[in-house]
Amino acid sequence: MYSIESTNFLSIHPISDKRLHSFKNLAPHRGRNSQALINKGVIRELMIKNNITILILGACLVLLKPAIPEAVENEKYSKIIWGYLETLCGFGPRYSGSKGYLEALELIRRVGNKYADRVVEQPFQVQVSEGKNLRMTNLELQFAGTQGGAPIVIGGHFDTRPFADQETHPEKRTKPIIGANDGGSTTAVLLALAHYLFQHPAPRPVHLVFFDGEDYDARGVGLNLLGSTHYAQSLLQMDQQSWPYWVLIIDMIGDKDLQIFKETYSLKGSARFLDKIYSIAEKQNNSSFKPKLKYTIFDDHYPFYKIGIPATLLIDFDYPYWHTQEDTLDKCSPESMFSVFSVVTEMIHSLQAKN
Repeated sequence: MYSIESTNFLSIHPISDKRLHSFKNLAPHRGRNSQALINKGVIRELMIKNNITILILGACLVLLKPAIPEAVENEKYSKIIWGYLETLCGFGPRYSGSKGYLEALELIRRVGNKYADRVVEQPFQVQVSEGKNLRMTNLELQFAGTQGGAPIVIGGHFDTRPFADQETHPEKRTKPIIGANDGGSTTAVLLALAHYLFQHPAPRPVHLVFFDGEDYDARGVGLNLLGSTHYAQSLLQMDQQSWPYWVLIIDMIGDKDLQIFKETYSLKGSARFLDKIYSIAEKQNNSSFKPKLKYTIFDDHYPFYKIGIPATLLIDFDYPYWHTQEDTLDKCSPESMFSVFSVVTEMIHSLQAKN
């Protein structure tokens, strides 16, 4: 299949006085009026020839400029996703306030400034111990839709666990994790979506939200979902007309053996969106999506579910390296992450502003 791209190297320029003068010299002298008619005839003939030339060159472009095959496009985004995951893991642990966290935050800012229509930072303070507050930040990359309407929020946490509480060896439990899958895979896919939305705007506005503090819980007393809770609570101060149309949370979608089952709160609060996602996955022959209910999980979708916004979670919770030192790059797969990316991109294009 082939496509015609812009032919901006082709243009019709006004015929210069110099060229008109040369045409006059070619014409027999028959008086002023006849001379004008001859010049007009010559100009008309040249314009026709120019138009024919444009049509011929356009046809050549059709033959010479092939459309980008779908496989090539898929490979491009798969490489973008994997490249971001490698970069994030190279930063090391990225728990809130750490050096790796600050590097990840700056990476998200750079990508947002390059591709998004608007970048919004939402700083907030959390008391992590008596007398100690920690500054956290949600980052939102906003993309305008082609049709308008309430936005779709696609989000997930970019922070990683500050301690490996699921390690079998006690001495390892106090050390932070790399979080290749838990934190990294989500961030990599969201960053790749920024590339995609820059080139392929969706009908509705899309806001990519990188939530802070989902996995902080440094004292083991439930300091989780901090960024998404803050974001959802801030919506309560706004008119409901400006609330998201739908919230999609992705988490831990990099496992080589990816299996995404349905989750309870997603089914309760966003059944029609959840069904549509699995329908798209089935159409794509995407075997990573398992259309059975299996989990009940408190994740970043839960604060939105609580205030009545349809919110869906896509997660593979059967990950043996969860919250351990072994959650590293080699446990992840670009194919798994792209399988989620592929479903998500088709899903957001299916949601028209009038839906």
